[in-house]
Amino acid sequence: MKYAPMIVVSLLTLAGCASSQQSSAKQETQPAHEQQTHEEHALHNLHQLTPELWSAGEPVGEDAYAELASLGIKTVISVDGVAPNKELAAQHGISIVHLPIGYDGISEDRSVELAHAIATMPRPIFVNCHHGKHRGPAALCVGAIGSGDISNEQASAYMTLAKTSPKYKGLWEAAEVAQPLSGAVLYDDSIELPEEAQIEDFIEAMAEVDRHYEHLQDCADNNFNAPEDHPDLAPISLAGQIHNLLRGMEDDKETAEGGPEFYDMLIVSRDRASELETRLEHNDIKGAYESLKLLTDSCSDCHTKYRNNS
Repeated sequence: MKYAPMIVVSLLTLAGCASSQQSSAKQETQPAHEQQTHEEHALHNLHQLTPELWSAGEPVGEDAYAELASLGIKTVISVDGVAPNKELAAQHGISIVHLPIGYDGISEDRSVELAHAIATMPRPIFVNCHHGKHRGPAALCVGAIGSGDISNEQASAYMTLAKTSPKYKGLWEAAEVAQPLSGAVLYDDSIELPEEAQIEDFIEAMAEVDRHYEHLQDCADNNFNAPEDHPDLAPISLAGQIHNLLRGMEDDKETAEGGPEFYDMLIVSRDRASELETRLEHNDIKGAYESLKLLTDSCSDCHTKYRNNS
């Protein structure tokens, strides 16, 4: 497959702002290519951070994995609730890692795991979330700072290019505070990189959805702003986390046991949470209230049929 990638515009000319620890030979190889936009391809929101580090939305289907192979990608790291497709990756000689994160930030442990993966997995490396705008670029940058590939300034420029919303304050903060790791930490053989992470069980995930929903209602009561008694809440992050949790339940054993109708209800709620997140991202407050009502209705219908009568 012929492919001309979307390349970062003069992003890596910021090398002069990097710390002395990051003015290594590998940073000197970072290009300042001319950006090219290509709408017809299987990988959405595709961007290149360095010659060996990429991010985009979730690769779905044969065409997406073939396109990864055409870029020379050797490792796919998913930070979404859904793990990479093991079979398709194997067909193209691609290793996979699953290190899911939320929209509210990146923990210290996960930051170390991301840096370890970027330092030790075969390159080039591709990092994806669902849409390729928020969690994926942030995770790639945090890991690349930890591995010594880029500086914090370069991370900020890259996340801006990828259109990571400033409303995801936790993701931006993670990239701002990330630091290069020592070799002892970076190459610690005890760090595990699972192909499919063990997501919290169904009941715990549903309880987490409920908690996020309650906080989201508090924000909705304040015109989708954080209430005074809970200034740390970010409605767009809450909607994104609900969407991510519901998406992670799609292949759960209990979802399968619930049957086709339960699965369909889950998908409806998932899509309404995604729509709510999108409307909040675009400051469409009226639309956000409409989406929240639809999400509330779909969750209530499901609870009535499956939870309240169980």
